[in-house]
Amino acid sequence: MAKQKRGKALKLQKNWRGTCPLCGRPRVKLAWPEKSGRDARMICKACYARAHRP
Repeated sequence: MAKQKRGKALKLQKNWRGTCPLCGRPRVKLAWPEKSGRDARMICKACYARAHRP
């Protein structure tokens, strides 16, 4: 059975789905912050996992 409240807080944000600025994948969830330099931009889950590998 599906969970009813999955992603509810995420979907309240503006521009929560779009094209990832790092890999260029279209129509993905942009919910993970990339902190490089002065500006923090939102990236996809795959790029966030790739950047934070041990």
